[in-house]
Amino acid sequence: MALRVLKFGGTSVGSAEAIRRTVALVAHARAAGPVAVVVSAMSGVTDRLLALAEGARARTLDPEATLDALVKHHQAAVASLGLESEVLAPFDGLREVLRGVWLLRELTARSRDFIVSHGEMVSARMVAATLRQSGIGSVALDGWDAGIVTDENFGSAAVLPATWDRVAGRVPDPATTLPVITGFLGGTASGERTTLGRGGSDYSAAIVGRALRATEIQIWTDVSGIYTTDPRLVPRAVAIPELTFEEAAELAFFGAKVIHPKTIEPAVQAGIPVRVLNTFAPDHPGTLIVGTADRRAAGRVTALTVKKNQTILTLDSTRMLAAEGWLSRVFETLARCRISVDTIATSEVSVCLTVEPRYSDALDRAAKELEAVAHVRLLPGRSIVCVVGLGMRERPGTAARIFASVDRAGVNVEMISMGASAINIAFVVRDDDAQRALDALHRDLIEGVDA
Repeated sequence: MALRVLKFGGTSVGSAEAIRRTVALVAHARAAGPVAVVVSAMSGVTDRLLALAEGARARTLDPEATLDALVKHHQAAVASLGLESEVLAPFDGLREVLRGVWLLRELTARSRDFIVSHGEMVSARMVAATLRQSGIGSVALDGWDAGIVTDENFGSAAVLPATWDRVAGRVPDPATTLPVITGFLGGTASGERTTLGRGGSDYSAAIVGRALRATEIQIWTDVSGIYTTDPRLVPRAVAIPELTFEEAAELAFFGAKVIHPKTIEPAVQAGIPVRVLNTFAPDHPGTLIVGTADRRAAGRVTALTVKKNQTILTLDSTRMLAAEGWLSRVFETLARCRISVDTIATSEVSVCLTVEPRYSDALDRAAKELEAVAHVRLLPGRSIVCVVGLGMRERPGTAARIFASVDRAGVNVEMISMGASAINIAFVVRDDDAQRALDALHRDLIEGVDA
């Protein structure tokens, strides 16, 4: 029988009431066929655990008292759900680790992953116990016990190929026992706990879906699918019924926060559709992400995103004229400084790149080094506006409509980036202009009759 993997985010398990709602959704889904469940930590808990770890290292807080407050938060939910206190057992071993961090004033990446893992561990046990309480046989599995094998890049571990067979062999048959698996977590071959990076619970769901050959992966969150743009910025935005994997990946990369970019890869590899749904509005159809789409819709603008607080790095040099290896030197410098570039535009004597704020310190170092070969300018406070649509650039006049709309809004475009993809046109404006540009584009290209 067809298997579905259901992933529930932090808000979906953020309280006793939310867990009851989630369990009811799981029970309803299971009535139609077997399901496997992946859960995040309760909302806000991962941040609290990270702060607890850093506070213990710096001795800026009492780890015992702070952990007690976190445990009491979970105890309140456990009591409301009528569960046994054993579901909180993972917290018992955490005290000793935090005490060690406090005494040594040392927090390694491995220790941080160990500490942070407890949010998902307890959440999975609470959900599995509530399912059993409702009469559904269920077992909680930590990511490493479920067979997710990673490298030792603690904090953002990469999943190894051995994972696919291990998950298939270790996860019980969902037709008889419903597995509730921790999102975000994996383990090394030597048994060390790892995390898959922030937002990695979506990735976990895709990993489990691929390994168990699921027919659909469902991402249950607190919004009704992927919207035409961020509804907090443009209230007129609406949920998109269907997207391709390529469109979803572009939107995720350029700032859409509903799904994690890594979610796409295992799903694409296995050809598994991903559906984004709202735990708090379960009757809404949400957004279905598929491998291919109706080509009759090709050429239309599907959605818009904005990625704020970027920096433009501009390099001007006459040495670029007919010079071999000039760009390679630029990118070697950026690679050496471990800087990732989002967009790029080039001309005969200049190159412009956009860089995220997390690289600001490294960018200052790279700029000083690049001054030996070019005139360097750093322009912070910029936003990347991305226009996405299947085959959009193949439709005559698309770029003209985009930039005419921006022009009518009185927004100056400082950089344009059009790569090999036919589904994305990105350009850069000042942060202060991003809202106006987004609103105008949504009105003219998505709400308009000629969208």
